[in-house]
Amino acid sequence: MKTHRGESSEGESTFSCPEDLEDLGDSNGNSSLVSNYNRQPGAEESALSPSAMCRSDECCPQSPSCGGGASARRRCECTGGCVCAGEAGAPRASQNSLNNNSDWSDAVAKCPKAFSSNGCAAGIRTDAGESSGHVRRRGGSAKVLNSDMSLSPRLKELLQGLNEPGDSGNPPEPPDWLDRRLFNRGRQFYGRFLFCIFFSDLLALLMMFTVSRILRPLIYTGRSDTPQRALRRYVSTILHVVAWYSGDVWDPEDPAHRDVLSVRSIHNKSARVLNSSTEHEKVSGIDVRARGHEEPRCPFSPAVRHDLRQQAEQGLVLETPDDPPLYISQWDMLVTQYSFLGVLVAHPRQMGAWRASEEDLAGLIHFWRGIGWLLGVEDKYNFCNGSVADTRALCLEMERHLILPGFAAADWSHEHMATSLMAGINHMVPCLSYPAMLRFLADTLGVRLPSFVRQMSLRHTCQVIQEKNPAWRLKSERYNVKSFPHVYA
Repeated sequence: MKTHRGESSEGESTFSCPEDLEDLGDSNGNSSLVSNYNRQPGAEESALSPSAMCRSDECCPQSPSCGGGASARRRCECTGGCVCAGEAGAPRASQNSLNNNSDWSDAVAKCPKAFSSNGCAAGIRTDAGESSGHVRRRGGSAKVLNSDMSLSPRLKELLQGLNEPGDSGNPPEPPDWLDRRLFNRGRQFYGRFLFCIFFSDLLALLMMFTVSRILRPLIYTGRSDTPQRALRRYVSTILHVVAWYSGDVWDPEDPAHRDVLSVRSIHNKSARVLNSSTEHEKVSGIDVRARGHEEPRCPFSPAVRHDLRQQAEQGLVLETPDDPPLYISQWDMLVTQYSFLGVLVAHPRQMGAWRASEEDLAGLIHFWRGIGWLLGVEDKYNFCNGSVADTRALCLEMERHLILPGFAAADWSHEHMATSLMAGINHMVPCLSYPAMLRFLADTLGVRLPSFVRQMSLRHTCQVIQEKNPAWRLKSERYNVKSFPHVYA
């Protein structure tokens, strides 16, 4: 059998908020891609080879018998939307019916075991025949591409997720390793250090824009390339995270639980679009200039590249022309986890969380390990699957081999998206700007940007001074305990 990517042409970038999906057009750029997800399965889907599907009595009692015995039942499509394999060794299941007919919550209601199969893969299904609508899934080559680099065993293991779909099929239930006390300690961390966390998240977004396989889908959606759109998207992301830590994400009746699963569903739909044969090439070749954002006369990116040319180490090779990216892979999901906590865990004092204990940081890490599980991150690839010391070491390694080399190669696409983000946030926090935040980030990462600093204006320099003022970030503990008392109940 041959393995292909999802056939639909709908979706959006990973790590982005659901609003990024709203205005995606089709291949002609004139109709909503998202609306296609509400359609019922067509003749093309119903005609798929039975061997590519699964159905099992023990998996979904609602499914009528297909009349061919237990073996045949495991090979037929589950009419109730079930996507699990009947037994070990059975063909991996399709998620097409799940993505088209219901969200994750509905699927769980129909079939409690709907998430138990590793075949629950974002946009990936097994088909017995060729299909021009799919982009061929590739074998992993991360080991070969980065074999000459000195990497930790843990980072080498994570790199194997480059070619693994972003949803591993984790059930939306508490895993065996979940420590409720430690998880709630992570929720309390948000209440105490909310300002520090979201300030570090802003810095992390600037870092993520240096990763091409993450930046291109964001440009492609067209929902983050102006200050107004970027502000709306970032505020929406904040509201999602606030809902997760202020509610009980493990309670199926809690809105926080449904919110996490809705984001998970969006990621799966996005993967089907970005990895479809009709859209993949467009995403991989996208540039902000194609969106009408021309490069100004004096951008900052050439100065940044010049300053980091000798300071940045060799960067990770994440894709080649012969090995194009699988968007919204397990690697992309774990990098997203890193963006939500990496800067703070690696540099807590610089972020203003100098009162955070190791136990507090352990709670934050465990919180994101649990959120990653609910979003479909396989525990093997979970960035937060380790102690505070292990996670901090991994964060520093990501800075050396992913972030700094990315800044050393940053172009106008990166700068425009980062500038749009900071210009949007500036409507809420006037003392923030892209040059000021980038200089603050450089100081945090321990790199020098002399050419870049000379290009900064006096206003930008004053903003950096204000950002480094401890009293500015100390506000976090001053108002957040009162703002979120339910977290401490």
